Amino acid sequence: MIKTFPILTLLGAVGLSFCTIDRTAAQQPTQTEPIAPAFGPGEELTYTASYSAAVVSTDVATITFRTSTDQVEGIPCFRIRAHGLTQSFFSVFFKMDDVYETWIEQASLRPILATAEIKEGSYRYRSRLAFNWKAGRVYTQGKNLKKGYERGRTMTIGARDFDPVAHFFNLRCLPGIDSMKRGERGSLNLVMVDTIRTVRYRFLGREIIDAPATGPVRCLKFTCQLAPGDADSFKEGTDFFIWISDDRNRIPIYLETPIRVGRVQASLSGWKNLAHPFDAKLK
Repeated sequence: MIKTFPILTLLGAVGLSFCTIDRTAAQQPTQTEPIAPAFGPGEELTYTASYSAAVVSTDVATITFRTSTDQVEGIPCFRIRAHGLTQSFFSVFFKMDDVYETWIEQASLRPILATAEIKEGSYRYRSRLAFNWKAGRVYTQGKNLKKGYERGRTMTIGARDFDPVAHFFNLRCLPGIDSMKRGERGSLNLVMVDTIRTVRYRFLGREIIDAPATGPVRCLKFTCQLAPGDADSFKEGTDFFIWISDDRNRIPIYLETPIRVGRVQASLSGWKNLAHPFDAKLK
C-alpha cells in the first residue's frame, strides 16, 4: 500500500472529525434513545485531497461519501459508500481506486457490517468487519489478493468501538458540541482489521475557514492524534487538524495533516441533499 498517501488513513482521519464529539458515556445515546439525524438518504459529500511538499502542491484524489437505505438480515440500515479515486493526471503515476462500505442500523447508528476493496497501484486488499453487539464482538477478515495472504481476528468491542466510516456518520448525530469548552480533551477507539486503536482529540475553539469550494464557513476546530502503532505515514506524535461546520449538518470542511514527506489536505468540494440548511456557510 502506498505509504506517502494512505487512503485508508485519510478516510479515517476525515471520519474522525466526527469522533471528536464523543464526549462522555452519559451523553451517548443508547440503542432505544432517539437520535437527531444530521444526515439522510441521498446525501453526498465530496472531498478533494491534495499533497504538498516544498513548493509543489497538487490535487491527487477525490473522496465521495454517498448515503442510501438498505437492509442487513432484515434490519433497516443506512448504507454508506466511500469511494477514493485518483484524479486523471495523477493516476498516470499512481492509480488508486478504493471503496469502503458500511451498513449502520438506522435505530442506533451502530455498524453491523463494514467492507473495503483496496486497489492502489499493484496492491489489492479486501477486508470485512462483522459486528455482533449482543456478544460484544467484532469478527474481522483481511486478505492480500495479490499474495494470497489472509488473516482474521475476533475482538471484544465496547459501545463506541466503530470502523472509520461508521464513526464518520454516527457521531455527527450526538448532542453536546455547542457546550464544548476550549481545550476539552477526550479519546475514542477505532476498529481495524487486526487491532483497535485509540485516537486522542482536543477542542481548539471556533474559527472561520475559507475553503476553495465553499468560501468562508463557520467551523469548530479540533486537533486529533493517532496513538503510536498506526502512524506508518503520519509523523509520530504529530497532530492533524480538522474544521467541522458549526451547524446541524456537522460536515468536515477542511483537514490538514503532516506526513513523513510533505502534507496532505482534504477539503469539501461538493455537497448534495443535506438534511439541514448549510447555515454555517457565510454569504
